[in-house]
Amino acid sequence: MKVQVISKEIIKPSTPTLPHLRNFKLSLLDQLLPPFYIPILIFYPANTSNGDQSSKTKVLKKSLSETLTRYYPIAGRLKDNMVVECNDEGVDYMEAKVNAVMSDCMSVDAVNQLHPSHIVLDDLPKEGPLAAVQVNMFDCGGMALSVCISHKIMDGCTLITFINSWAATACASLSQETMYPTFDAAAIFPALPPGVHVSSLESDDSVQGENVVTKRFLFSNKKIAALRARIAEARSRDVLSKYPTRTEALSALVWNSFMETSRVKVAREISFSAAAPTKGIIRSTANFAVNLRTRLNPPLPQVSFGNIIMDATAESTIVDHDEIPPGFVEMLVYLISQLRLGVSKINEEYIRKLQEGDVEFLKALDEASHSNENEEKVHICWISSLCSFPMYEMDFGWGKPLWIATNTFSEYKNTLYLVDTKCGTGIEAWVSLEEEDMAIFEQDQHVLQYASSTFYTPNYSVTGFTNYPSLGNGNTEKEPLSRL
Repeated sequence: MKVQVISKEIIKPSTPTLPHLRNFKLSLLDQLLPPFYIPILIFYPANTSNGDQSSKTKVLKKSLSETLTRYYPIAGRLKDNMVVECNDEGVDYMEAKVNAVMSDCMSVDAVNQLHPSHIVLDDLPKEGPLAAVQVNMFDCGGMALSVCISHKIMDGCTLITFINSWAATACASLSQETMYPTFDAAAIFPALPPGVHVSSLESDDSVQGENVVTKRFLFSNKKIAALRARIAEARSRDVLSKYPTRTEALSALVWNSFMETSRVKVAREISFSAAAPTKGIIRSTANFAVNLRTRLNPPLPQVSFGNIIMDATAESTIVDHDEIPPGFVEMLVYLISQLRLGVSKINEEYIRKLQEGDVEFLKALDEASHSNENEEKVHICWISSLCSFPMYEMDFGWGKPLWIATNTFSEYKNTLYLVDTKCGTGIEAWVSLEEEDMAIFEQDQHVLQYASSTFYTPNYSVTGFTNYPSLGNGNTEKEPLSRL
């Protein structure tokens, strides 16, 4: 596969930003996020009934310019982790020819080549654009739209809202009531004053790894339903009163496998070290991103712009097998209870302390969610879910996406991203681990029992998918948009 950029330009808002909107204040939650790009890659099949690739790119550029007028901070420049100067300098826009058919590029190994080449995970230019778009045009007539936007100004919810708004503008079907963003975050969560700092992900060695690889695992609706039912059957009402959700069940399954992977590594270290302790203690912490929009009083709409998320922290301590619940399913029940406990702590008092900018409270949160040098062994994992968000509604006028790739930058280890499959009932799990850990994870029989034994590539013909697996029957309950 050869990707050749054939044009590059800056797209600016179609209408200048008004003077009183020129300084967009970051919120506290924006300040806490690291300066990397959120990548998403959206694949569209050939559809000549709505124009060729050239006419489609013209629509994309014009509608992007119009959308940036409403989402004006994206076209600005970040300054001192305090404000975005909304100076209408614009976003990078590239068009590329790909010497391949689209189906050959719809795999985890290929998708990174379809992002703008100057975009890397943790290298946001201090004075550079906050967003970059690359339109990849395949020999078969299909297209893949890469959108990378700074995490300093938006979370996954805002990213999806922005792209859907852009798509609606391209279709000339904009609804002012639902597609205009609101800018409430800085007033609700005021930024910390200059000089006050709480560390974030980019400085944490427990997050960045070496030789990190990402792989995708498919969980069909039938398998998810079976896992949820098995957990529900084993639960005790005082520990787990409510039926486990799809994301809870898969989060617990993968978190358990992450811990088992770490336990295997510790056992190896002990066996090769004469000075090693008799027991390998691993404290595992799972950080689960929670969407705060629905937790505020009054709640914020999903179109509220910015980073309106925080990590709920759940903990589990393993001392060899002596501390593990009696069985695999009982372990999942325990882990889900810990996840729920972590989420429950994001309550009214928690939000009030965020709004007050309580520095000691923020430092305590940071210490709880990151590694502690005083701990003998600490395993940190990060979980995000985009399930139930309208990702597959992004129709620019030539049909809905065939496939969407997320978490395509592989530098952060021990991460799990959950996204809906195209049909909306199955879930794709994007797992990033260091290469040695991935080799252990892939052999976990509990994961293999529920994940697809053949990690599918969503090939397509002119009429659509040709090998999308049957997702079976089962509980198709949708989850609320309360988590990210």
